Amino acid sequence: MEINLYNPSQPQKDFLKVIHTDKPFVTLIVAGRQTGKTFMMMNDAVMRGLNKPRTRMFWVSPIQDQANKVMKDVEAAFINHQDVFQQLVKRFDRKNNEMYFHNGSFVKFRSADSGDNLRGATLDFIYIDEAAFMKIDFINEVLLPMVTRTSGRVVMSSTFNGKNWYWEWYQRGIIKENKKDIISIKRTYLDLNDSAVMKTVLGIKKNMTKSQFDQEFLCRPISADALFSNIEDSVYKKDLEEYERIYIGMDIGVAQDWTVLTAMNERYEVIDIDRFHYRNDGLTSETFKNRITDFYFKHDKKLAAAYFELNNNDLLFEEITDDDEVYKIIPFYTTAQTKPEIIKNLIKLFEDKIIKIPDYDELVKELYDFKSKRNPITGNLQFSNTEGKHDDMVMSLAICAYCAKEEQDGGVTMFL
Repeated sequence: MEINLYNPSQPQKDFLKVIHTDKPFVTLIVAGRQTGKTFMMMNDAVMRGLNKPRTRMFWVSPIQDQANKVMKDVEAAFINHQDVFQQLVKRFDRKNNEMYFHNGSFVKFRSADSGDNLRGATLDFIYIDEAAFMKIDFINEVLLPMVTRTSGRVVMSSTFNGKNWYWEWYQRGIIKENKKDIISIKRTYLDLNDSAVMKTVLGIKKNMTKSQFDQEFLCRPISADALFSNIEDSVYKKDLEEYERIYIGMDIGVAQDWTVLTAMNERYEVIDIDRFHYRNDGLTSETFKNRITDFYFKHDKKLAAAYFELNNNDLLFEEITDDDEVYKIIPFYTTAQTKPEIIKNLIKLFEDKIIKIPDYDELVKELYDFKSKRNPITGNLQFSNTEGKHDDMVMSLAICAYCAKEEQDGGVTMFL
């Protein structure tokens, strides 16, 4: 019996070539809406089960409802061919979300929110949908061990979710030397070259934010709920023109955190960044202070002012400013009132494409990952990066930009 479930589009053909011809351990697909990535993987799972007896497979989505929907879509594909469905599928278990073929193959539809409960399975193939929205520990510690003992393989697809682990794996997959382990491929609706799809997309675009459209349709490495836009466009690629004034923002970390010093000119162009860690860099109290003052004196000639985050750093501030030559440092408190103000100022600078930043990978990652949420008790907006990630570079940049704004809008602070 010859089964033809669908006629793949060009992007889908490109995905299938990597899966069936190149055959890396991990096929990593970055695909926007309208490219049919989930539909392609669903059909590939069914055809793999039919053509390869006793193939053990998982389909994994971020949440169970998403996995269940794919399982229902498989059943719907045979809605007008129930006789064929009965010949191919031995058991379609809606209670346990599993599908068994007559030839011994099976697909079990699971979710990332099951976490450690999925450990221990032995599989030949795993399809991971919207992988960028799962934790990397779940991928590495729960899913990949299922196929390593069997020389199995993995296909994962997603849009980007900022520059998280999926972005980093994508970068690995475009390097030819890694092709046995991982191959990456990216396609968007533009690769369909279909005027009808183009018209549909333009209609949808009207009801989306720029960040949502860039993430979901253009596959740019941003998060739809990220605060900052135009990040890539703000990275300068050439030398900056001469400038007259310098402004510094200092985000001071304690033993467990990073200290970041950022300097920008009057045009909001970042000209220098220093990032260091008291414990990891093996600094002493004296060398830590010297690192800060060295940055200060490096830019002292054109320095208008430096805002120093004072929160719990009063003693350090006093020790540094005790030197009569260090007189342009101004204390700044990051509070529930000031933090939204300096972040909104930074958001506006990115929206208006005014600010320019260097191609500093850690800074770009933090900007993409920086989000807000409203405190359910106080109602105040709270800003931070995803749990477990740093936001020191963003905060230093925000303090620096606020320093430049305040010192220019209100006149240059006079130090007597």
